[in-house]
Formats: sequence, C-alpha cells, structure tokens
Amino acid sequence: MGRSSASRLGAALPAAQGSPSRDGGDGRLDPVRWHRPARGMLLRLTVVAILLGTAALVSWSPPRSCAPASYTVPAAASPTPSSSADGQAVPAGSVGVPVRLADPAALALVRTGNRVDLLRLDNADGSTTPVAESALVLQVTGSDDPATGGLLLALKPAEADDAVATPGQSFAVHIRPD
Repeated sequence: MGRSSASRLGAALPAAQGSPSRDGGDGRLDPVRWHRPARGMLLRLTVVAILLGTAALVSWSPPRSCAPASYTVPAAASPTPSSSADGQAVPAGSVGVPVRLADPAALALVRTGNRVDLLRLDNADGSTTPVAESALVLQVTGSDDPATGGLLLALKPAEADDAVATPGQSFAVHIRPD
C-alpha cells in the first residue's frame, strides 16, 4: 500500500495538455480554450441586435393617428332604394331577388326589362320546378364575365322564398317574347 490514490490515478490517465506533468508545464487546467469570434459570427450577432432593436422600437412606438376620411355623396347621383342601376324600378308588391344561373352564357341573351320564367333545376333527377312566371328582369350583371354574373328579378314575396338558392341548387330561365 505504499502508493497513494493520487499517484495511482495519475498513472492510469494520460496527462492533459497544459497540465503539470513530470516534465514541467504551465499548470493550467482550463477545459475550453477561448478564441476570438470569427468575423462571420460578429456580423451575424450585429444583424440580430439591429433587428431586435428595430422590432422593439416599432412595437413601443405610439400608433399614428389620422382623422377618418369623410365622403359625401351628391343627392342627385344616389339612386332611390327601389330602383336598380339602370333605372328600372321594383314594381309595387314585388321584391328584388338576385339569381345566379346554371348556364351563365344565357346572361348574354337576357336584357333589362325582359320577362322570364324562373325554373329551379333539381340535380337528383334532372327535372325542373317552376319558381316564378313572367318575372321582370331589373338588371343583368356580369354579362361580360359569366362566371360572376347573374340576374336581378322582381318577384312576388312567395316566389322570392322559393328563389333563394341553397347549396346544390341552380336556376334556369325561359325568356318570354315581348
């Protein structure tokens, strides 16, 4: 037992760099050597610091206040509530109902003032159900772009309830002669 535990441990492990050894060393036991950061790392840290500072400045700055814009519409240019853009008035006892057609190409054939029969297409069996007869066309919208166009029809209130489309329903029209 003549040897101490420190000498047995020292014999089992290799000597670390910079540790005091039998041949003499500097006596330092630093596990990590610190080097000056690389140029790219300093650049990245600077950019991150600038971005964080900018974000803090923007989030803490008070919002700009501006007065709400006020617009006035001349009384002569505003249409009456019961008339459409083309000047066609909704007849008394009727309501204006927008309708999108199953075949949008038919919009090119319908004109304001025409009378049409409105039919609901039943997708299950391909049959049609009459919704309105001799409905007045108040306005045709989007005849140049059939994907977004439709008709504004003057319908009786009972017919208007049937003309409200639910998902999966579509409509067609028969144009009546003048």
